Amino acid sequence: MKVIVLGTNHAGTTAVRTLKRLNPEIEVTTYDRNDVISFLGCGIALWVKGEVKDPNGLFYATPEILESEGINVKMKHEWVSIDADKKTVLIKNLETGETFEDNYDKVIVATGTWPLLPPIPGLDLKGVQICKNYDHAKKIQQANLDDSIKKVTVVGAGYIGVELVDAFVAHGKEVTLVDFADRIMPVYYDAEFTKHVEDRMEKAGVKLALGQGVKEFKGVDGKVTHVVTDKEEIATDYVIFSVGVVAQTKQLEGVVDLNDRKAILTNEYCQSSNPDIYAIGDCSTVFNKALNMEMPIQLATTAVRTGILAAANIVNGNKLASPGFTGANGIEVFGFKMASAGVSETSAKKMGLDYEAILLSDSDRPEFMSTYKEAWIKLVWDKKTRKIIGAQVASENNHTEIMYMLSLGIQKELTIDELPLVDIFFLPHFNKPYNFVTLAGLEVLGLNYFKK
Repeated sequence: MKVIVLGTNHAGTTAVRTLKRLNPEIEVTTYDRNDVISFLGCGIALWVKGEVKDPNGLFYATPEILESEGINVKMKHEWVSIDADKKTVLIKNLETGETFEDNYDKVIVATGTWPLLPPIPGLDLKGVQICKNYDHAKKIQQANLDDSIKKVTVVGAGYIGVELVDAFVAHGKEVTLVDFADRIMPVYYDAEFTKHVEDRMEKAGVKLALGQGVKEFKGVDGKVTHVVTDKEEIATDYVIFSVGVVAQTKQLEGVVDLNDRKAILTNEYCQSSNPDIYAIGDCSTVFNKALNMEMPIQLATTAVRTGILAAANIVNGNKLASPGFTGANGIEVFGFKMASAGVSETSAKKMGLDYEAILLSDSDRPEFMSTYKEAWIKLVWDKKTRKIIGAQVASENNHTEIMYMLSLGIQKELTIDELPLVDIFFLPHFNKPYNFVTLAGLEVLGLNYFKK
């Protein structure tokens, strides 16, 4: 059997290595338009901040490693088109300009996404930088170390934007954060959680220009000098532009079924509407267990799991069905740690779901301990079935690990009434006999007498 994998980052790298481990006899070829693979984009802000000293540590595989495992690796090769009837892919060698066809028995599309670039005047000015790959990371780090760049404007208050704000502040930059939404990270967290981070940002000197849309980037001699929003004009030396992504699937239009966001629709085995074309990672949909619907969940963790699924199902004949995904994620910025899974109350309300929710806070360890911190938890559940469909946690101390359990709970359809009976250990070093997770479930049952 011959398998072609298009794209070699998180999903693609996992897929090719899994294919070879499950069946060394399979012929595996992967094509990627870049000259590096498996770059951990989530480490860009850590490199800029100084937490990561050597950026080589942000790669967990190289073309040479994959070659040593028997994988045919073709870097700087771009996917041009696919002929599903002939089962061939047209490839362009970006170094020579040569095009050629390669045939397959199965193909895995792992082309990911690319930053959304709206038609904003001045977006092409020098000093307006998108953030996606290693080349972008090097340019951002160079700007961060440039003492002439004092004022930085970050457009986009999602994870990438917020993490880079934290990193630039750590280097003494004067930072403004702009977003059309009226608060930061609105996809993953409710306002009760994002407010903690916003307060810390402002204390650190960050200017929050929220609820503002960017209309134009102004510049002098081709270099950006101002960001113009619908409310003000912001002087700047450098701009990070990160307002969303689009799936890289144009070559598949008319070949397989896509959703309204151009992501490849897949089944529980990561197959597209064409049984010989699998799709994984950010360019594809997965089954969101919290919402019971197919949708993209564009996270590295989702990408690697779909890579495993597609490879295992190609080798073994569609025997490993996906258990569904919850979009579990976490972030640490400005000394505050948060994690979430499933749907937030904001999203549940926007989608018209029939739900209930609880927000609770308590000390994370017994008050007789020498130190303890407040922890916040929020749970969202379906009003009719009582199944938990969303969870959020936050604290100065790290309690993000409980999202492992709550994500699994959503996958396995745990109800809010069962939550107080989940067998959670107790030790004063770590938690309370009735810790804040258990307390949230008890509160719903009306048994709130354990909370001080």
